[in-house]
Amino acid sequence: METKQKERIRRLMELLKKTDRIHLKEAARMLEVSVMTIRRDFSQEEEPLPLALLGGYIVMVNKPAAPAASQPVAPVRPHHRDDMPIAILAAGLVSENDLVFFDNGPEMPLVVSMIPDEINFTGICYSHQVFMALNAKPNATVMLCGGTYRAKSDAFYDASNPTILDSLNPRKVFISASGVHEHFGVSWFNPDDLPIKRKAMEHGIRKILLARYALFDEVAPASIAPLSGFDVLISDRPLPAEYPACCRNGFVKVLTPESGSE
Repeated sequence: METKQKERIRRLMELLKKTDRIHLKEAARMLEVSVMTIRRDFSQEEEPLPLALLGGYIVMVNKPAAPAASQPVAPVRPHHRDDMPIAILAAGLVSENDLVFFDNGPEMPLVVSMIPDEINFTGICYSHQVFMALNAKPNATVMLCGGTYRAKSDAFYDASNPTILDSLNPRKVFISASGVHEHFGVSWFNPDDLPIKRKAMEHGIRKILLARYALFDEVAPASIAPLSGFDVLISDRPLPAEYPACCRNGFVKVLTPESGSE
């Protein structure tokens, strides 16, 4: 029978198949234990572990071998290292039987991968990589917005015809950002994505913005919405000085690793 200690080690190994490292505090939050418990797991394990604690991060000592050349795999857009705490918090908002829209940001496949496998939910997407991540979840139903595939943005577009979003109201809408500015609002680097982003926000019940700390005070070419157009903002660190007040005034709930999840 698997002990709780071995179960925690196994879950950490599964997480590290999806990213290069996990901060000790983030791992403790994911496993719902204290940092000391995880440190104790590492120190008390008799057999050598494929994991190591380095500078406050848990890393895989030996990464799994890459797939053989005979097994083609679609290229994966790399996510930023600061996306992990955001993905953990975002995944924690997905509940049983939710209908969820996932945007085209590079962190979205990571968000999907962090959703517990036992949760039944339906995911709507227009990104190929997000579709693949959703398709890998055993209890997820996937709805792909069709259209012409553009490899540069890894997404499907069809501006001339209705989409499934025209007749659905997602309970949660996850939106990626390239910039968040007090005066210019939330912006994105690719104008092609604006129609579907705005349609998802128009039909979505709860609009959730994912934005790294480094993106605040940045302005990208395509304007999505004012910050007050969102219900929740998730970031990897406490927000810069003027933004907490801006969120309070706009009735935007802020979630960071320090504030915890809902």
